[in-house]
Amino acid sequence: MVKPEELLLLRAVLEKSDREALSFYKDWLRIVGFDKLDGGCFRLLPLLYKRFSEKGQPVPDLNKLKSAYRHALYRNSMLFHKAFEVLAELEKLGVPVVLLKGSALVAAYYEDVGARPMSDVDFLVQEKDVKKTLNLLYALGWKNKEGPPLRGSVRHIHSVDMLNGEGYGLDVHWRAFYQCPWDGADVVLWEQTEKVVFKGATIRILNPAQQILHNCAHGVRWNAVSPTRWIVDVIKILEKKAGFINWESLISEASARKISYTIHYGLSFLKSEFNADIPENVLVKLNEVPKDTREIRFFKVLTSPPSPGNIFTKKWLVHSNSMGNASFWEKAAFFPFFLSKALYQVPPYVRRRMSDKRCP
Repeated sequence: MVKPEELLLLRAVLEKSDREALSFYKDWLRIVGFDKLDGGCFRLLPLLYKRFSEKGQPVPDLNKLKSAYRHALYRNSMLFHKAFEVLAELEKLGVPVVLLKGSALVAAYYEDVGARPMSDVDFLVQEKDVKKTLNLLYALGWKNKEGPPLRGSVRHIHSVDMLNGEGYGLDVHWRAFYQCPWDGADVVLWEQTEKVVFKGATIRILNPAQQILHNCAHGVRWNAVSPTRWIVDVIKILEKKAGFINWESLISEASARKISYTIHYGLSFLKSEFNADIPENVLVKLNEVPKDTREIRFFKVLTSPPSPGNIFTKKWLVHSNSMGNASFWEKAAFFPFFLSKALYQVPPYVRRRMSDKRCP
């Protein structure tokens, strides 16, 4: 899940001892360094700058870390500015919004706009408000990142990426979890959101247990840019909200959402590699939750690189989950219709591969 060189940088960020942290960073410089820097590691550099710049000790290439921090600070500031303009308009329309992923973590856990790079601002609306939300965005000049404007039913997809004319992104969700497409999956989530004040605005975010679920479920998925920052994200939540995490609720919801295998995998990794403050009995209970083969297969598909076969399998599993206890034949009968809607989310280059007759 994590490359050895990424572990070095993660340990440099998370190690309690400043001396050990600097040693891990120097090892990373010697083995990898800035010349071979990839996107996943780049996203950790602002945190390293924050850590080392406050110590007053000599640090190799501190200016390069500072440059990464300043870049994240500027881009995140602009992202929040653009996003909050949209959120203010949605509020006027009576559309409640929950900030997700990086934007929520910056607001409630990192407390420094430049510490945690973001490529876009993710937020959740209720399915009944999707049309109103997208119509507002289209009117404000935002466009779909992939494909034409989304019209009609949105039951078969869970989010859409939007871009404005300046290249800033919003990711609008109406299902919080990709793995959980069934109606009513997010009712409890909406009932248990928390409010925080950030940049002068009161915003909704997930509660700590739901934050851990969401960031684990999203973070362990395969991504072209290594998603190692989810590790720091979850550990930040564990450290800041240690006494406020409802572990029983986390286990119950992981079971109900059929992601207990995923969450056990993610939390076990954090416990074994970074000695994260996760009660041992939580891991035992997650492991004891009954899991069917579909849940395990879904995990394996989501953590594997994309391919035509992988894409179709993933869409089938989403479709199968969305139809609950319907028979196999009922699910099969509706699958072509589902695909015609759901493939809207697949990037164009993947759609071209899947439609290419030469593709095995």
